[in-house]
Amino acid sequence: MRTVIITGGTSGIGLNLANFFYKKKFNIAIVGLAKKNEIKNLKKKFNIGKSLILNLDLIKNSNIKKTVKYTHKKFGKVDILINCAGLQHVAPICKFSDKIWDYIINLNLSTPFKMIKEVLPIMRKNKWGRIINISSVHGTIASQFKAGYVSSKHGLVGLTKVVALETARENITCNAIGPGFVDTELVQKQIKDISKKKGISLKKSSDDLLREKHPSMNFIKKDDVSSLAYYLTTNEADQITGSNIIIDGGWTAQ
Repeated sequence: MRTVIITGGTSGIGLNLANFFYKKKFNIAIVGLAKKNEIKNLKKKFNIGKSLILNLDLIKNSNIKKTVKYTHKKFGKVDILINCAGLQHVAPICKFSDKIWDYIINLNLSTPFKMIKEVLPIMRKNKWGRIINISSVHGTIASQFKAGYVSSKHGLVGLTKVVALETARENITCNAIGPGFVDTELVQKQIKDISKKKGISLKKSSDDLLREKHPSMNFIKKDDVSSLAYYLTTNEADQITGSNIIIDGGWTAQ
């Protein structure tokens, strides 16, 4: 039975990944920041013998070490790491605070680097491993007012390639998945911000957002991301490494 660590696993894409892999009979370790009642509900949802739920701030190095240590102690190994924790902030560069910039770079880029650094020795000892970084279409192209997010996601794609090269002769792969707009809390917040700023309905804000970016006029489904992540853990995908696989409804084809 494989064991997977999912950062940012308490909500959005991360929680969907946790549900998906749990149904596939994986042991799951979920780490993220959430309210106490949300953590309590998650612990009720997943079998205690097959899951580990950690409410930790991964900005702190000690919590990164705890996550890997506790997972390894409970399940005896770490086979798969999915770096999904992330944060976005929208503001022009001149109004983009240094504090928010530092936090986004730390969470979106430095945390995946440190998580990879912790799990690689375990994967190498077991002679098998899969590392999947949930990046974004913004790891390939840019949008205005998203300096922190775009920079961190471009960096995450670069990190993915370096890890893939360093593990190329081992039975370890490292890939990135770059979704366009996925129907998550993060995107819903963006839609609400547009609605408030322009004084238009949420439906029109949603349609305007899709029309500008997605030729398909559809949001990416969470299961689309989870299904691809699962495929990358299979033996059939053992020669896919260093890739940045984009799911964007045609966004980057324009």
